[in-house]
Amino acid sequence: MKFKCTRDDLSGAVTNAQRAISTKSNVPLLEGVYIKAENDEVVVFGTDNEIGVECTIPSDVEQSGEFVVNVRLFGDIVKNLPGIDVYIETIDDVKIRITSDISVYSIFIIQTDAFPSFPDVEKTDTYSIDQFTLKRMFTQTSFAISTDETRKALTGLLLESGDGELCAVAVDGYRIALRKHPVEPAEHEIHAIIPSKTVNELIRVIPSTIGELRIYGTSNQAVIEFGNCRVFTRIIDGEFFNYKYILPSEFMTQIVVNRQSLLEAIEGAALIISSELVKLYPVMFNIADGIIKIHALSESGVADLEIPIEMNGEPIELAFNPRYFIETLRAIDDEEISIRFTTRVGQCVIKPLNNESYTYLILPVKVGN
Repeated sequence: MKFKCTRDDLSGAVTNAQRAISTKSNVPLLEGVYIKAENDEVVVFGTDNEIGVECTIPSDVEQSGEFVVNVRLFGDIVKNLPGIDVYIETIDDVKIRITSDISVYSIFIIQTDAFPSFPDVEKTDTYSIDQFTLKRMFTQTSFAISTDETRKALTGLLLESGDGELCAVAVDGYRIALRKHPVEPAEHEIHAIIPSKTVNELIRVIPSTIGELRIYGTSNQAVIEFGNCRVFTRIIDGEFFNYKYILPSEFMTQIVVNRQSLLEAIEGAALIISSELVKLYPVMFNIADGIIKIHALSESGVADLEIPIEMNGEPIELAFNPRYFIETLRAIDDEEISIRFTTRVGQCVIKPLNNESYTYLILPVKVGN
């Protein structure tokens, strides 16, 4: 095998493929990245058998072929090459020579025979959406994905379409993060629970630019295709939480507040609470007379902050895990938000004031008797 490509193209493809490769594997093959040169292009593929990332880059292929090489070593070498172009060729099927300007490396490769691959997925029933839109939807919901393996369906993010909307939903038992986006009715709708790891890697890999993204697959696996990349993933089997029937429609208290002001106040109060003790020391909200008073108490000390609000309804006092509020407020783009409280022990619903695209529900923490 012998080919030439640009260093930046190859380095970017290896970096993306590396995101799918486990850093904890004891199997050398699963620490490798698969490279195939053929038909004036190079395919770079990494997988851990649960997720796979494949990138295709243009290349001058003098002799076609394939190899597997340790991704960390290969990636570091390519990234630090001095020249614009990279020349790679195999040597006796046991090494590759990497050349760029005055730099030359020879490193051992791994046989490709047993390298895992995802089954070919027929590109039918394709669902299309703008890639930046989907990236933002994932970013604004993924923090609420559950880590409880006993409720497997909740360890992924539900992506479903219908009635002119695409919805991304995450639930962890204490909160719900829902992001909607209006779309044109599609011939083929989507309903899939995407594993947390895949969602987080897609957030990193999908470009922050406008461009078409396509999703297709089967009942147990999906392919997400955009630009020169394809991401293969398993789909979680099971029934997702029926979130639509838990979102309340009646409230006893509603406030309107500046998102950034509230975020800074909660972050300030949480400074005295160490991350491992956040469940033991929630932050108290006391809402009355057009003011929200935020109180935090821990073994380290006391914090009291207050900010002005617009308020309708009864005075109310509740306690919340501050991390849940901080993650939610960071996910919202709008500056004016509405927070509605159902009862003194019930959930609260957070939305942008004039935007129905976001809905976040957080359960309070029970304190005292």
